[in-house]
Amino acid sequence: MSSPKPNPLARLLAFLSSFGLATIVLALLLLITFLGTLEQAEYGLVASQARYFESFLVDRIDIGACWRALALNAYWDIGNATFPLPILPGGYTLMAVLFVNMFLGGIIRIRKSPKTIGVIISHFAILFMIAAGAVSYHFAVEGNMSLREGETSDEFLSFHDRVIEIEKVQADDKAKRTALVIDESKYRDLSAGKGRTFTHESLPFDLMITNWKKHAQPRRDRDGSRGDAIDGYFIQEVSMLDDSGGALADEQLASACAAIVKDKKTGAEQKGILWEFAAAPWTVTFGDDKYLISLVHRTYKLPFAIKLDKTEQEKHPGTERARRFTSWVTKLEDGREEKRVITMNEPVRSGGYAVFQQTFDDGTRSRSGVKSSGFQIVENPSDHWPLISCIIVAEGLLLHFLMMLARFIKVGPWKFSISLILAFNAAFALAMWKLL
Repeated sequence: MSSPKPNPLARLLAFLSSFGLATIVLALLLLITFLGTLEQAEYGLVASQARYFESFLVDRIDIGACWRALALNAYWDIGNATFPLPILPGGYTLMAVLFVNMFLGGIIRIRKSPKTIGVIISHFAILFMIAAGAVSYHFAVEGNMSLREGETSDEFLSFHDRVIEIEKVQADDKAKRTALVIDESKYRDLSAGKGRTFTHESLPFDLMITNWKKHAQPRRDRDGSRGDAIDGYFIQEVSMLDDSGGALADEQLASACAAIVKDKKTGAEQKGILWEFAAAPWTVTFGDDKYLISLVHRTYKLPFAIKLDKTEQEKHPGTERARRFTSWVTKLEDGREEKRVITMNEPVRSGGYAVFQQTFDDGTRSRSGVKSSGFQIVENPSDHWPLISCIIVAEGLLLHFLMMLARFIKVGPWKFSISLILAFNAAFALAMWKLL
């Protein structure tokens, strides 16, 4: 008699928990990390991270950008070749599959015994680390702050979140600044022909947003033939490539939309264009009051201020390639001053925020002649979860190997392993206490 075939659910569970699936997922993670790192040279960190690591599917692969990042264009220039089909799963999809694979294979289906307790603990810690990534993706706030030497700020701009701000001009320059904010999710679906009206009891007007474009800029309507022109300008979508055919970084692209304000009393309308790179907000006047309306990246406030005292750049010997950026700063909080040093891979952490060194300008790029530093600010509720998970992984593997050693030397595995782990942890804690 032949044995009965497993049912489809059992076969699906066996596939999802298999070593083969884990191997494929890890290989694909290695591949997208390699490609994303190469494309970062032309697209910038934000765009590459969004395309490869925060997506369900990689929408396209810029083979030309990867080719140039490897300096292979010195031997053969392939131009701006791209693979436009979304056949490669993104980091979000791969990590979700890996989480399911490890949960089923490393927690549910693994043989439960004293011999595998350390391995189970290590698998649980890795799942905890993947969960930390999911929490960071959905709930972390990331942005940047740019400071010149001697400058102080307690605000930073979001990388991704764009908003429309409506601010009433205050007669008193010292008055506290307040603004009404419309989140991008409320208007980013308003393409040509669509509009949505926003109102607030404190405003003497209603605001309609329409014709929103993600990558655009105002262009002059030279022949006056466009029906969507406002004050002689219209919104035109722009290419994501520069004049030489290279991809523009996400930070170099700007959104734009048309705005119409309508007086609540008279019904009179004023029209304008909101552009992310505009030199000044759009100003509308109602009686003696003026209002500033602008399309900007969302502003977040820090619980402390940072003053940039000095910043320096180290270069690799004999080259112009940057080796290290370092900033000497003063952290100002509740009237207290604290001198800190921020350098690459060595951030300053305080109040749930981490401040990373990101960019450096010796004054040439900004044409100011004054050195400046760009900082990446991250507020992440799972900031320390990866460290915790690494410690748990180490403890689990240590327990596993100590129990194997105990069986080899024929002593009680639990008493031997736990006592040595406690001794190691005590020694580590003492060493850290001495260092700090």
